[in-house]
Amino acid sequence: MVLNSVQAEASSMENENETGENPVEETFQQELNEKVEQISPGRDDIPEGIPADEPYVGQEFESEAAAHAFYNAYATRVGFIIRVSKLSRSRRDGSAIGRALVCNKEGFRMPDKREKIVRQRAETRVGCRAMILVRKVSSGKWVVTKFVKEHTHPLAPGKGRRDCIYDQYPNEHNKIRELTQQLAIEKKRAATYKRHLELIFEQIEEHNESLSKKIQHIVDRVREIESKEQQNRV
Repeated sequence: MVLNSVQAEASSMENENETGENPVEETFQQELNEKVEQISPGRDDIPEGIPADEPYVGQEFESEAAAHAFYNAYATRVGFIIRVSKLSRSRRDGSAIGRALVCNKEGFRMPDKREKIVRQRAETRVGCRAMILVRKVSSGKWVVTKFVKEHTHPLAPGKGRRDCIYDQYPNEHNKIRELTQQLAIEKKRAATYKRHLELIFEQIEEHNESLSKKIQHIVDRVREIESKEQQNRV
């Protein structure tokens, strides 16, 4: 019953937009933290039937980053990609107190008016509801308050994140490869142009140096002639 109560209360707070101080919210948050702490098992108290590398409600993490790393590792093993989603902040000090991590196929892509002109992108969002919600409690730890395991699309166990992305965006992958090849060609061409410019600058410097020597020679010669003329007048 306590677990169900915590999940319901945590779910109602997913879409909060929090700023400013609110005594009622502080009391509610304290009660929620106490309930979460009551049902939070230790590291060695994983519920029966749950694999050690699978999230579960009540699981604790030292930080939001640790929870993100754990869920990302789980997603890689199961065969999907995660996306950082909603963030809840405290009205008291603006600090992060909740984070939702979802499957990258969550929701649906909004129609893009530019698609009439630009080529259509591959459909990657199919309304998947798989996710994990973690909230920060008074102890400073982050606790899993909601975990949806089921996906609405096929998974790719054993594939790395890059392979999963390539599977979801095959056309984009080919385009990236083409652009990468073109970029390599342009880099070589730019390097050739740069070398040509360097050679031109070197030739200009050599010409300027030669011209400067010739001018100096003429100046010295004129002075020498003027000096001899003055001596002859004397």
